[in-house]
Amino acid sequence: MQGRNSTVAQSHLRSYSRPPVRSDIPLDAEPPDKDTLHKLPLTGMPLVTTGLRKARLIKNSRFEGVIELFSDEKSGSGQISPDRLNEVFHFDGRNKTDLDLIKHLSQLNSYDVYTVRVAMRRLGIEVEDVETLQLSPELRNRLVPHMRSFTRPLLHAVYGAAQKEPEDLKDLIGLFIAPDMDVARENLARLSHRMRIDVTAIPKFIEDYGDVYLSLAYYQYCLDQNKPQIHSFLAAMEEMQQTASLKQAANLMATCKMLETKITGVVHDIANVLEMFRIRTIDMWEKMSEETFRRMEAMIIGYQTSIGAALCIITVKMNAWNQQFPQKESGGPWSRADFLMTNMRPGLELVQDISYEDPQ
Repeated sequence: MQGRNSTVAQSHLRSYSRPPVRSDIPLDAEPPDKDTLHKLPLTGMPLVTTGLRKARLIKNSRFEGVIELFSDEKSGSGQISPDRLNEVFHFDGRNKTDLDLIKHLSQLNSYDVYTVRVAMRRLGIEVEDVETLQLSPELRNRLVPHMRSFTRPLLHAVYGAAQKEPEDLKDLIGLFIAPDMDVARENLARLSHRMRIDVTAIPKFIEDYGDVYLSLAYYQYCLDQNKPQIHSFLAAMEEMQQTASLKQAANLMATCKMLETKITGVVHDIANVLEMFRIRTIDMWEKMSEETFRRMEAMIIGYQTSIGAALCIITVKMNAWNQQFPQKESGGPWSRADFLMTNMRPGLELVQDISYEDPQ
């Protein structure tokens, strides 16, 4: 990202416009762990050790993967490194695989459900409860506005442009399981012919289609949720760079520039990749087949890990900064500078460029 024109990246922040939020869905102050990028509940993981199943993996402010054994307002957060788990739990031939799995998962750069799915597939491990690695129904419904640019071409192909778009994915799938118009049934038959799959296989295709594009909607949602915090953080760094007492600290000034480049670069990269997938999806429907969809599906899945990682580290860092300095006036210049160097900088070397490469 070095040398990138930060003005272009900043434009993604300036043009930020929060998408409409479903008014019938309550906005919880604390989302379920499985809806986040930086927390992984271990309840549904294939673990033998009972105590571990009650814990969760989290990314701390230094972007280290640690086990959080407990967390409450009175006792705080009880965290331990995966390398020290044998100080708390006994591992033998019966549950040694638990330790191996925890260490592997702790090294992931994001704990979002899509990244964890990829990791579990690579390990050849199945999760018994499929809901464990799915977003909550509440969040899935909240993502519908982000999904519409991907589901609209599919809906129009069967029902035409006049069809009202469903409020959630379940209703969308229902339209294809039991189409209520003769024209829709004819179009559905044509779609199955184009896809070269049986009409009875269409619902499964719709589920796959919905899930793969739900991941993009989720990442867009996470990016949008972070943008106001990113604005505030970049403004704070700009103020630090203009503070006379800090200007002589060359290492601090270099860190400020690095952070600005990294963060604006991540926003630029993710926004561009998501936009390119929108464009490619429209193109895909011009010559739709199961092969073209499966190729697109594989490409999107291939990007999930890198997009999730970049968003996770940004989320962790923005949360850490806002927790330490909740108000614009919080903390003095040197307090902010110290936190910047000790907590905001570590882990950012893991952020890599995310460039869209069209295989066609």
